[in-house]
Amino acid sequence: MIILGIGGILGDAASAILSDGELVAAVEESKLTRRHHGGGLPEQSIAACLALAGARAEQVDCVAIVRPVAAGPEGGFHLQLRARFPNSRLMVVEHHAAHAASAFYLSPFDEATVLTLDRAGDFRSGSRWHASGTRLVLEKEIYHPDSLGELYGRVTELLGFQSNADEHKVQWLSTGGDDRYRELFLEMLPSRNGDWLRVDRSFFNTERLTHGGFGAKLFERLGLADGAAVPCEMRAAIAAGVQRAVEQRVIEMAGSGGNLCFAGGLGLNALLVSALERSAQFDNVFVQPVAGNAGTALGAVLDA
Repeated sequence: MIILGIGGILGDAASAILSDGELVAAVEESKLTRRHHGGGLPEQSIAACLALAGARAEQVDCVAIVRPVAAGPEGGFHLQLRARFPNSRLMVVEHHAAHAASAFYLSPFDEATVLTLDRAGDFRSGSRWHASGTRLVLEKEIYHPDSLGELYGRVTELLGFQSNADEHKVQWLSTGGDDRYRELFLEMLPSRNGDWLRVDRSFFNTERLTHGGFGAKLFERLGLADGAAVPCEMRAAIAAGVQRAVEQRVIEMAGSGGNLCFAGGLGLNALLVSALERSAQFDNVFVQPVAGNAGTALGAVLDA
Protein backbone atom coordinates (compact mmCIF):
# COMPACT_ATOMS: atom_id res chain seq x y z
CA MET A 1 0.00 0.00 0.00
CA ILE A 2 1.30 3.44 -0.95
CA ILE A 3 0.32 6.49 1.13
CA LEU A 4 1.32 10.00 0.04
CA GLY A 5 1.27 12.79 2.65
CA ILE A 6 1.16 16.48 1.70
CA GLY A 7 1.69 19.30 4.20
CA GLY A 8 2.02 23.07 4.05
CA ILE A 9 -0.43 23.59 1.19
CA LEU A 10 -0.68 27.33 1.94
CA GLY A 11 3.09 27.83 1.87
CA ASP A 12 6.40 25.94 2.05
CA ALA A 13 4.68 22.72 1.04
CA ALA A 14 6.24 19.28 1.39
CA SER A 15 5.38 15.66 0.77
CA ALA A 16 6.27 12.26 2.17
CA ILE A 17 5.57 8.72 1.09
CA LEU A 18 5.02 5.45 2.93
CA SER A 19 5.26 2.24 0.90
CA ASP A 20 4.03 -0.99 2.52
CA GLY A 21 4.64 0.46 5.98
CA GLU A 22 8.15 1.72 5.18
CA LEU A 23 8.97 5.43 5.08
CA VAL A 24 10.59 6.11 1.72
CA ALA A 25 10.99 9.89 1.59
CA ALA A 26 10.03 13.26 3.07
CA VAL A 27 10.96 16.25 0.90
CA GLU A 28 10.23 19.99 1.11
CA GLU A 29 9.43 21.68 -2.19
CA SER A 30 11.70 24.65 -1.45
CA LYS A 31 14.71 22.34 -1.07
CA LEU A 32 14.26 21.29 -4.70
CA THR A 33 13.22 24.61 -6.24
CA ARG A 34 15.63 26.68 -4.09
CA ARG A 35 12.96 29.29 -3.54
CA HIS A 36 10.02 29.87 -1.23
CA HIS A 37 6.98 27.85 -2.29
CA GLY A 38 3.93 30.08 -2.17
CA GLY A 39 1.28 27.40 -1.96
CA GLY A 40 -0.51 24.68 -3.88
CA LEU A 41 0.67 21.20 -4.72
CA PRO A 42 4.42 20.64 -4.23
CA GLU A 43 4.84 19.06 -7.66
CA GLN A 44 8.62 18.55 -7.57
CA SER A 45 8.49 17.16 -4.05
CA ILE A 46 5.72 14.72 -5.03
CA ALA A 47 7.66 13.66 -8.12
CA ALA A 48 10.80 13.07 -6.05
CA CYS A 49 8.91 10.99 -3.48
CA LEU A 50 7.21 8.89 -6.15
CA ALA A 51 10.56 8.32 -7.87
CA LEU A 52 12.19 7.21 -4.63
CA ALA A 53 9.27 4.84 -4.04
CA GLY A 54 9.45 3.54 -7.61
CA ALA A 55 5.74 4.29 -7.98
CA ARG A 56 3.41 6.05 -10.41
CA ALA A 57 0.64 8.45 -9.44
CA GLU A 58 -2.07 5.92 -10.30
CA GLN A 59 -0.53 3.44 -7.84
CA VAL A 60 -1.06 5.74 -4.84
CA ASP A 61 -3.73 4.21 -2.59
CA CYS A 62 -4.25 7.16 -0.22
CA VAL A 63 -3.43 10.86 -0.22
CA ALA A 64 -3.36 12.34 3.30
CA ILE A 65 -3.52 16.14 3.36
CA VAL A 66 -2.55 18.19 6.39
CA ARG A 67 -4.86 21.05 7.27
CA PRO A 68 -5.16 23.93 6.56
CA VAL A 69 -5.90 22.92 2.98
CA ALA A 70 -6.88 26.11 1.16
CA ALA A 71 -7.42 29.80 1.74
CA GLY A 72 -10.76 29.73 -0.06
CA PRO A 73 -13.18 27.14 -1.47
CA GLU A 74 -11.57 23.72 -1.28
CA GLY A 75 -13.58 21.84 -3.92
CA GLY A 76 -11.32 22.78 -6.81
CA PHE A 77 -8.23 21.66 -4.95
CA HIS A 78 -9.79 18.30 -4.12
CA LEU A 79 -10.71 17.80 -7.77
CA GLN A 80 -7.13 18.61 -8.71
CA LEU A 81 -5.88 15.94 -6.31
CA ARG A 82 -8.34 13.37 -7.62
CA ALA A 83 -7.20 14.04 -11.18
CA ARG A 84 -3.56 13.77 -10.11
CA PHE A 85 -4.06 10.51 -8.14
CA PRO A 86 -7.07 8.85 -9.78
CA ASN A 87 -7.10 5.61 -7.77
CA SER A 88 -6.53 7.04 -4.30
CA ARG A 89 -8.85 7.90 -1.46
CA LEU A 90 -8.40 11.31 0.16
CA MET A 91 -8.20 12.02 3.86
CA VAL A 92 -7.52 15.18 5.84
CA VAL A 93 -5.28 15.27 8.93
CA GLU A 94 -5.32 18.07 11.51
CA HIS A 95 -2.06 20.04 11.55
CA HIS A 96 -0.92 19.40 15.11
CA ALA A 97 -2.11 15.80 15.03
CA ALA A 98 0.30 15.35 12.11
CA HIS A 99 3.12 16.94 14.11
CA ALA A 100 2.34 14.65 17.06
CA ALA A 101 2.21 11.53 14.91
CA SER A 102 5.49 12.41 13.21
CA ALA A 103 7.22 12.62 16.59
CA PHE A 104 5.74 9.71 18.53
CA TYR A 105 5.52 7.05 15.84
CA LEU A 106 9.17 7.53 14.90
CA SER A 107 10.35 7.63 18.51
CA PRO A 108 11.70 4.57 20.34
CA PHE A 109 8.95 4.87 22.98
CA ASP A 110 5.84 2.78 23.60
CA GLU A 111 4.37 5.56 25.75
CA ALA A 112 5.14 9.27 25.95
CA THR A 113 3.94 12.81 26.41
CA VAL A 114 3.93 14.56 23.02
CA LEU A 115 4.29 18.34 22.80
CA THR A 116 3.84 20.22 19.51
CA LEU A 117 4.50 23.94 19.13
CA ASP A 118 4.66 26.19 16.08
CA ARG A 119 3.59 29.62 14.93
CA ALA A 120 0.13 28.54 13.78
CA GLY A 121 -1.53 25.64 12.00
CA ASP A 122 -5.25 25.01 11.68
CA PHE A 123 -5.94 27.87 14.15
CA ARG A 124 -3.77 26.12 16.75
CA SER A 125 -0.28 27.02 17.90
CA GLY A 126 0.38 24.15 20.30
CA SER A 127 -0.91 20.90 21.72
CA ARG A 128 -0.02 18.25 24.28
CA TRP A 129 -0.94 14.58 23.88
CA HIS A 130 -0.67 11.33 25.77
CA ALA A 131 0.61 8.69 23.38
CA SER A 132 0.51 4.95 23.96
CA GLY A 133 0.82 2.11 21.47
CA THR A 134 -0.93 3.39 18.35
CA ARG A 135 -3.12 5.96 20.11
CA LEU A 136 -2.72 9.70 20.53
CA VAL A 137 -5.07 11.29 23.05
CA LEU A 138 -5.26 15.10 23.10
CA GLU A 139 -4.86 16.62 26.58
CA LYS A 140 -4.48 20.36 25.96
CA GLU A 141 -4.19 22.80 23.09
CA ILE A 142 -3.69 26.52 22.57
CA TYR A 143 -5.02 28.66 19.78
CA HIS A 144 -3.56 31.48 17.71
CA PRO A 145 -2.79 34.29 18.52
CA ASP A 146 -1.55 32.82 21.83
CA SER A 147 1.56 31.58 20.10
CA LEU A 148 5.16 31.24 21.25
CA GLY A 149 6.21 30.88 17.63
CA GLU A 150 4.53 34.12 16.63
CA LEU A 151 6.08 36.03 19.53
CA TYR A 152 9.51 34.72 18.58
CA GLY A 153 8.90 35.76 14.99
CA ARG A 154 7.82 39.23 16.07
CA VAL A 155 11.00 39.67 18.11
CA THR A 156 12.97 38.47 15.08
CA GLU A 157 11.49 41.37 13.09
CA LEU A 158 11.98 43.82 15.99
CA LEU A 159 15.70 43.02 15.93
CA GLY A 160 15.95 43.79 12.22
CA PHE A 161 15.79 40.25 10.82
CA GLN A 162 13.19 38.61 8.56
CA SER A 163 10.36 36.85 10.37
CA ASN A 164 9.66 33.26 9.31
CA ALA A 165 13.22 32.99 7.99
CA ASP A 166 15.80 34.34 10.45
CA GLU A 167 14.60 33.03 13.82
CA HIS A 168 17.77 30.93 14.04
CA LYS A 169 19.79 34.16 14.07
CA VAL A 170 17.88 35.36 17.14
CA GLN A 171 18.49 31.99 18.82
CA TRP A 172 22.25 32.20 18.43
CA LEU A 173 22.35 35.95 19.12
CA SER A 174 20.78 35.13 22.49
CA THR A 175 23.92 33.28 23.59
CA GLY A 176 25.69 36.64 23.90
CA GLY A 177 22.97 38.30 26.00
CA ASP A 178 22.16 38.54 29.68
CA ASP A 179 18.94 38.06 31.67
CA ARG A 180 17.89 41.71 32.03
CA TYR A 181 14.76 41.27 29.82
CA ARG A 182 13.82 37.72 30.77
CA GLU A 183 11.17 38.81 33.29
CA LEU A 184 9.74 41.28 30.77
CA PHE A 185 9.09 38.50 28.26
CA LEU A 186 7.76 36.20 30.97
CA GLU A 187 5.30 38.98 31.82
CA MET A 188 4.34 39.00 28.14
CA LEU A 189 3.61 35.25 28.43
CA PRO A 190 1.45 34.96 31.55
CA SER A 191 0.50 31.50 32.78
CA ARG A 192 -2.02 31.72 35.59
CA ASN A 193 -5.58 30.95 36.68
CA GLY A 194 -5.38 27.50 35.14
CA ASP A 195 -4.52 28.84 31.67
CA TRP A 196 -1.88 26.84 29.84
CA LEU A 197 -0.39 29.92 28.21
CA ARG A 198 -1.47 33.17 26.62
CA VAL A 199 0.20 36.20 25.07
CA ASP A 200 -0.50 39.61 26.64
CA ARG A 201 -1.76 41.63 23.68
CA SER A 202 -1.29 44.95 25.50
CA PHE A 203 2.34 44.86 24.33
CA PHE A 204 1.25 45.13 20.66
CA ASN A 205 -0.07 47.85 18.38
CA THR A 206 -2.48 46.30 15.88
CA GLU A 207 -1.98 49.22 13.47
CA ARG A 208 1.83 48.98 13.35
CA LEU A 209 3.12 46.99 10.41
CA THR A 210 6.81 47.22 11.33
CA HIS A 211 8.96 46.46 14.38
CA GLY A 212 7.11 43.17 14.85
CA GLY A 213 3.89 45.06 15.55
CA PHE A 214 5.04 45.89 19.09
CA GLY A 215 3.45 48.92 20.72
CA ALA A 216 4.46 51.76 23.01
CA LYS A 217 4.31 49.58 26.15
CA LEU A 218 7.21 47.39 25.07
CA PHE A 219 9.34 50.29 23.84
CA GLU A 220 8.77 52.10 27.12
CA ARG A 221 9.82 49.03 29.11
CA LEU A 222 12.94 48.78 26.96
CA GLY A 223 13.71 52.46 27.62
CA LEU A 224 13.25 53.41 23.96
CA ALA A 225 11.09 55.92 22.13
CA ASP A 226 7.98 54.34 20.61
CA GLY A 227 8.92 52.76 17.28
CA ALA A 228 12.64 53.44 17.63
CA ALA A 229 15.21 51.08 16.13
CA VAL A 230 16.79 48.75 18.68
CA PRO A 231 20.41 49.78 19.32
CA CYS A 232 23.04 47.16 18.52
CA GLU A 233 24.18 46.99 22.13
CA MET A 234 20.68 45.89 23.28
CA ARG A 235 19.96 43.28 20.62
CA ALA A 236 21.68 40.29 22.27
CA ALA A 237 19.98 40.96 25.61
CA ILE A 238 16.53 41.19 23.96
CA ALA A 239 17.22 37.96 22.07
CA ALA A 240 18.28 36.29 25.32
CA GLY A 241 15.16 37.60 27.05
CA VAL A 242 12.72 36.02 24.60
CA GLN A 243 14.78 32.84 24.25
CA ARG A 244 14.93 32.15 28.00
CA ALA A 245 11.31 33.12 28.61
CA VAL A 246 10.19 30.74 25.85
CA GLU A 247 12.39 27.98 27.30
CA GLN A 248 10.80 28.39 30.74
CA ARG A 249 7.23 28.42 29.44
CA VAL A 250 7.80 25.38 27.19
CA ILE A 251 9.25 23.39 30.10
CA GLU A 252 6.16 24.28 32.12
CA MET A 253 3.85 23.30 29.25
CA ALA A 254 5.56 19.94 28.79
CA GLY A 255 4.98 18.88 32.40
CA SER A 256 6.95 15.87 33.60
CA GLY A 257 7.10 12.13 33.12
CA GLY A 258 9.13 9.32 31.63
CA ASN A 259 9.33 10.16 27.90
CA LEU A 260 8.77 13.35 25.94
CA CYS A 261 8.36 13.69 22.17
CA PHE A 262 8.63 17.21 20.74
CA ALA A 263 7.70 18.42 17.24
CA GLY A 264 6.68 21.53 15.32
CA GLY A 265 8.55 24.62 14.23
CA LEU A 266 9.91 25.33 17.71
CA GLY A 267 11.67 21.99 17.54
CA LEU A 268 14.18 23.72 15.26
CA ASN A 269 15.36 25.78 18.23
CA ALA A 270 18.39 23.80 19.41
CA LEU A 271 18.78 25.85 22.60
CA LEU A 272 15.16 25.14 23.52
CA VAL A 273 15.67 21.42 22.92
CA SER A 274 18.79 21.53 25.08
CA ALA A 275 16.82 23.27 27.84
CA LEU A 276 14.18 20.53 27.73
CA GLU A 277 16.86 17.86 27.98
CA ARG A 278 18.61 19.61 30.88
CA SER A 279 15.41 20.32 32.80
CA ALA A 280 15.22 16.77 34.25
CA GLN A 281 11.43 16.92 33.80
CA PHE A 282 11.61 13.78 31.66
CA ASP A 283 13.90 10.77 31.59
CA ASN A 284 14.12 10.82 27.79
CA VAL A 285 13.48 13.46 25.13
CA PHE A 286 12.95 12.69 21.42
CA VAL A 287 12.72 15.53 18.90
CA GLN A 288 11.26 15.01 15.44
CA PRO A 289 14.32 15.28 13.14
CA VAL A 290 12.24 16.17 10.05
CA ALA A 291 11.26 19.77 10.60
CA GLY A 292 8.55 22.07 9.31
CA ASN A 293 6.01 20.93 6.76
CA ALA A 294 8.11 17.93 5.79
CA GLY A 295 7.35 16.84 9.34
CA THR A 296 3.61 17.38 8.93
CA ALA A 297 3.64 15.49 5.62
CA LEU A 298 5.46 12.68 7.38
CA GLY A 299 2.90 12.77 10.19
CA ALA A 300 0.08 12.58 7.66
CA VAL A 301 1.29 9.29 6.20
CA LEU A 302 1.84 7.86 9.68
CA ASP A 303 -1.56 9.00 10.93
CA ALA A 304 -3.30 7.68 7.83
